Amino acid sequence: MKKIILVLALLAPLFAFAGINQQCPQFTVNGTPQYAAQPGDQEICHMNYAVIHRCSVKAPVAVFEHLTVAAMTGPAKRKDNFHPDASVTPNCSASLADYAIVGKTHDRGHMAPAGNNTQNDAIMSESFNLSNMVPQVANNNRGIWKQVETFERQWATNPNADFYIISGGIFDQGHPVIGNGLGIPTRLYKIVIDKNSKKVEAWLMPNAALPVQDLPKYQVPMAAIEQATGMRFNLGQ
Repeated sequence: MKKIILVLALLAPLFAFAGINQQCPQFTVNGTPQYAAQPGDQEICHMNYAVIHRCSVKAPVAVFEHLTVAAMTGPAKRKDNFHPDASVTPNCSASLADYAIVGKTHDRGHMAPAGNNTQNDAIMSESFNLSNMVPQVANNNRGIWKQVETFERQWATNPNADFYIISGGIFDQGHPVIGNGLGIPTRLYKIVIDKNSKKVEAWLMPNAALPVQDLPKYQVPMAAIEQATGMRFNLGQ
């Protein structure tokens, strides 16, 4: 019996909820990644994306999208109606007041960008859930990160492709905390997967002001993302 308990104890830290797999599997290629869940973590499905939300930092550690032409070319226009996500447990949710503290230096940085959520006004509004945001250095959000988002939309117009995206913040030990416990990620990552060709592109960068032309420096193999996030994405890379 002691041996069985020991084995279970060793395996327990690495698992995933069944939420995304069961409720919105259309946003993932090979299911939700395996990861060490923390108290209060939630897997949340919205109309156009899914989130692994971490209570301890009040922010997403992974946001999943299935990027289609319809998602990029719909009639809905951007409206900056940032708001707490009603699906998040209240004590685990960021607030607008938290973000106001760093409003001049950091943006409410979308993980699933508004430009990928244009099908209708309701979907556009959901992209402004704070559960889809991290405090992102303004120059990063409006510069090098925006460049990656532009690339992903260009690639997704390929009629032979089937694109999936995973984005999130990485909260390394000692990361800053503002307001009522909102964590500022030390690093950011984005993974773009073409399911048809099995091609995977990934970026890992500091949450800092970076020259846009340096984007190629931050392209990394999947192993680097998995090591940084502690997640196993099951992409066969």
